Formats: sequence, structure tokens, C-alpha cells
Amino acid sequence: MARYWRAKQRHISVNYTADGNVPKLYIVHIMEGTLAGTDSWFHNPQSMVSAHFGVSKDGTIYQWVDTDDMAWHAMDANDHSVGVENEGHSGEHLTAEQLTANSQILAWVHRRHPAVNLWLNVKPSGSGLSYHGLGGLAWGGHTQCPGDPIVKQLPQILSGAKEINGH
Repeated sequence: MARYWRAKQRHISVNYTADGNVPKLYIVHIMEGTLAGTDSWFHNPQSMVSAHFGVSKDGTIYQWVDTDDMAWHAMDANDHSVGVENEGHSGEHLTAEQLTANSQILAWVHRRHPAVNLWLNVKPSGSGLSYHGLGGLAWGGHTQCPGDPIVKQLPQILSGAKEINGH
């Protein structure tokens, strides 16, 4: 089982596929809402969506889906990615606490799934740190997720993960 020890375990029994995930991407998302609201939505069988992790503005981390399982967050990338939802709205920046939490999760994901390289991914077929909008229609057509301010913060997440892992 691939469960992150720093995360509050909020495992869902719906809206994911057991097994079959071989991660090579860490995909950053924005919730367009709160951690509590997203938690409730992911536990609702009618939502048909999920992510592996969620990060609140204060840095609290929830884990909904084991990283060896497929969360339903980026359509064609679901079988080779870890999805991380961040509390807030497109157009906002991540808080310092969210940046730290994402760096911690990415560092752990890289150790657990070495194909998730510690570099900034620039194409849907690549590997490493990515963001939802990069995948276009193949990843659900959410081109404004997580938004330009957060995309510009991705190097900070990457730098933090490298530091944690001693790179």
C-alpha cells in the first residue's frame, strides 16, 4: 500500500479504480473550493471524480486514494499519475504552507515511485512535476487548472522536493 504517513487518511470507497496506477507524473490541481467541500464531493458516488491527495491553505494534507490505485482526476493520465488538489481558486497563488506540503508529497512520491522524476514536466507524454491544464482535452480540458500563478510556483515545489530528498 502506498499511503503517505504525513497525510490524514480519508480513503474513499467510490470514484477510483483499484490497482493499475504506475505513476510517472505528479499533477497539481486547484479545487475551486475548500478541502472540506472537496472531501465531501469525493466521497459522493455521483461525483465520479477523485484525487490522491488534497492540500488545504494551512498545509493540512488529506489522502483519498492509495498511489498504487487510479484516482479519477486527469482522464488519459489517470493510470500513470498522482493527482494533488489544492484548496483555493484558479488565479490565486498557493500559500507558503501549500508549497511546503506539495514539496513534501512530491519528495515522498518520487521515493515511492521513482519514475516520477524530480524535474518540471513540459509535455503531456513526459514525466515529473506537472499541472492539470498541460494535458488539454486528453486530461479533461481543464486548461485553467490550476491557473498561471500556481504554474509559476511549480519550480518552488520542485526545489523544495529536491532539498528534502538531498538532491
